Amino acid sequence: MPYPLTDGGAIGIYNITKHLSLQGHEVTLLTFPLETPEATAEGLRALRQFADVHLVSKPLPKRWRVLLRTVFRGAYPIERRQTAEMYRLIERIIQDRAFDIVHVDHSHMGPYGLWIKERFGVPIVLREHNFETMIYERFAETERNPLKSFVARLHSKRLRKEEARFLANFDAVAAISAEDVAAMKHVAPHGNYRIIPAGVDSDYFHPTDTPVDPNSILSLGPMSWDPNYDATRYFLESIFPLILKKRPATVFHIVGAAEHRILPFAKPFGSAVQVHGRVPDVRDYLARTAVLVVPLRVGGGMRLKLLEGFAAGKAIVSTSIGAEGNEAQDGIHLLIRDGAVPFADAVLRLLSELGLRSSLGVNARLLAERKYSWPSIVRMVTHLYEEVLLGTARPPVS
Repeated sequence: MPYPLTDGGAIGIYNITKHLSLQGHEVTLLTFPLETPEATAEGLRALRQFADVHLVSKPLPKRWRVLLRTVFRGAYPIERRQTAEMYRLIERIIQDRAFDIVHVDHSHMGPYGLWIKERFGVPIVLREHNFETMIYERFAETERNPLKSFVARLHSKRLRKEEARFLANFDAVAAISAEDVAAMKHVAPHGNYRIIPAGVDSDYFHPTDTPVDPNSILSLGPMSWDPNYDATRYFLESIFPLILKKRPATVFHIVGAAEHRILPFAKPFGSAVQVHGRVPDVRDYLARTAVLVVPLRVGGGMRLKLLEGFAAGKAIVSTSIGAEGNEAQDGIHLLIRDGAVPFADAVLRLLSELGLRSSLGVNARLLAERKYSWPSIVRMVTHLYEEVLLGTARPPVS
């Protein structure tokens, strides 16, 4: 279920659903419940403003159970979401009413789309929030635990085969970035690709008059997503000590659910690292911070936390991977640095130079308003639907 709005996938699905509805489309959303009845009820209240929502009875199985089940076969992220009940729910809903388009979010759900196309003949569009194969490959390269690296590499090979099948056989693929499309074309050169970036609510995220702490650094994102966990651990182990050495008063704030994963790495720093977990409103933390850091080494698509920082008018330091997929330019909208020393130096520079922080923030805000508003993103989505409905020839499902 795309709720709560604490990770990029949930934010993207929720806002596309919302703005499709606001633009007059009728949306039916089929999804999985959350882990608790209370969380599910909260999500339903939010989503049913914009869509007719239907759930299977059980949330996604625990990660470790699926990993054990897929030791010898199956790609983990796909197998975790394959349930007989979801197929029955889809069949009942499609037989009950007519649909123009089936929009599938993430390749994790790809088998459902191909089954719908083959069984019911409804056009199918795949929204690829990331090129998942690339994420697993990058994780295998950066993970120091040999077992975790092996598992990631194993599933990346299986996922590449499955993802290639989806990319080739969906009527259209809405990718986030040109980098993702280039990677996808290596595995499925004849896919029907469009680049539709992620968006940000620039009314919700905006500059404020809240006093900024000139010694404050912020990281956003749930630690349940391995690329976020890897990035935060990397920052704590390799970058933050370099910053503290030259600016001992610096405080690093970490906001995001599943904070227990990062606590062992934060504890040695004492009060210099503040781990907040999931918070009611990330805007409070954005408003007070001097520098937002995005030290990602693994990822694909676009980082919505980057867009949120842009919309809030914040100065940002990101790796090249963290900055993939958007039109932001180094030195104009943010600073892009790879390697621990260059990244630390860039953070220290921004903490010391108010003028540079301000100019980057102003330019970033203008970029967010011009390029990444959700209404304009959803107009691109509906235009893609219209192209598909006009009858672009596609290869048969195989």
